[in-house]
Amino acid sequence: SILLSIPSLSLTDYIINELKSVSSFSICYDASNKGNAKMVPIVVQFFSKTGVKHGILEFIEQMHESADALITNIKYVLEANELKLNQLVSLGSDNTNVNVGCHHSVFALFEKLIPGVIKGSCYCHVLHNSVKHANEHLLFDIETALLKIYSHFCRSSVRSQELIKYLEFVDKEQQVILKHIKLRWLSLLSSIERLISVHPIVKSYFLNLHSDECPALLLEFFTSHNSECTLFFLTNILPEVQNANLLLQREYTTGVNIHDIITNLLRKLKNRLQNEIFGCKVAQLLEDYPIKQVDDLKKSFKVFIRSVIDYIEKYYNNYKSFFQSISVFAEVDIEKIDWRSIQQCSTFVANQTIDLDDLCNDFSHIKSKYFDLKQRSGGITTQVQSFIVSNLGQSKYNGASVGDGAKLCSDCDLQGDLDDSDTNDDEPDAKVYKHKKTNKSIRPDHLWAFLLDNEHVPNLRN
Repeated sequence: SILLSIPSLSLTDYIINELKSVSSFSICYDASNKGNAKMVPIVVQFFSKTGVKHGILEFIEQMHESADALITNIKYVLEANELKLNQLVSLGSDNTNVNVGCHHSVFALFEKLIPGVIKGSCYCHVLHNSVKHANEHLLFDIETALLKIYSHFCRSSVRSQELIKYLEFVDKEQQVILKHIKLRWLSLLSSIERLISVHPIVKSYFLNLHSDECPALLLEFFTSHNSECTLFFLTNILPEVQNANLLLQREYTTGVNIHDIITNLLRKLKNRLQNEIFGCKVAQLLEDYPIKQVDDLKKSFKVFIRSVIDYIEKYYNNYKSFFQSISVFAEVDIEKIDWRSIQQCSTFVANQTIDLDDLCNDFSHIKSKYFDLKQRSGGITTQVQSFIVSNLGQSKYNGASVGDGAKLCSDCDLQGDLDDSDTNDDEPDAKVYKHKKTNKSIRPDHLWAFLLDNEHVPNLRN
């Protein structure tokens, strides 16, 4: 126990020391059960000398997950580490009422203490829940069917062996039915794709059972046109949501990336809705269905997509102007950033005084520095990488560098951090990310850290 505590203590001290030199920071927390205890990690994120960093400040044990108890413990952790409350600019959590409700929630209480503090909603939760709620509008409950199929085999080794015989008979590689967990992000699509890969065999298995052995839900699932068509519809639509969720879960994703990720997803979903794009397999199946059934299925698919869009926009639209404004700092070609964009960002700075004339001078100075450095041998990309390596070391830089960031300016091809124009929507995630990892690129926060290094530009830093 003592040995395990030493590294974490050292790491926490290192984070605390760095925090003393920054003007602002964000914190995020989440509660999870460990045996009978409820543990709440308090995580801090801030902009350091080498870009965005985050680390754990403290693990606290809490008996009751009430708003009053949570805010008391969070304030205690900040005070114990000599961090000032007025430096807190945003508070991240999941989207439960105790955390972000309108009245007596953790965020509402913090907002009274720190007017202007930003609500950091978890958009991974938002995307997951958007699909969860939209499932109610489909003509067949695919989620429940997946859970039922998994439960049928996981509880009996005899049934599992019988399924293996079916797979061997058709010379099909043995593949385990994946468990879908409703509370876990990204598991629904994986479960569906695995089922589709063995669908004819699993269907044959269940339809060959005696009537009293095959659950009624699964009998309907394997004989209904609605279920088959809905299954392939989800296979086609869910990758859009999953890809956005994966982008949100990147280690280096921050608020400056939210606007591009969410608006790109919404744009794709609205395009599908407008043009009734449900997938080629769905279109093939619908050709053989009665007109009334086709209309009902199409209606359910459109309502599903509309429901996902509405759910996401319900959370995003209140902060859309803010995220759109700060997205300018996700840009790695500084030439594209104009003064008006920086001025717009300054309107969201709370609890600190921004002199617009000085801010304009700061920005002009950094932009001029960028132009100058861009002309030097090797280009900006090489200079930024050398700067980060010299401060982090090569091994840490390899862990902190990105595979789908952007190359910079004229010294290489410009590729937006979230640009998906050169990828096929139907390309599997693994291939997309394998392709992106081959692109040598840098993170926007690394670029800004490099440009701000040793520069006295307090208004721009704020």
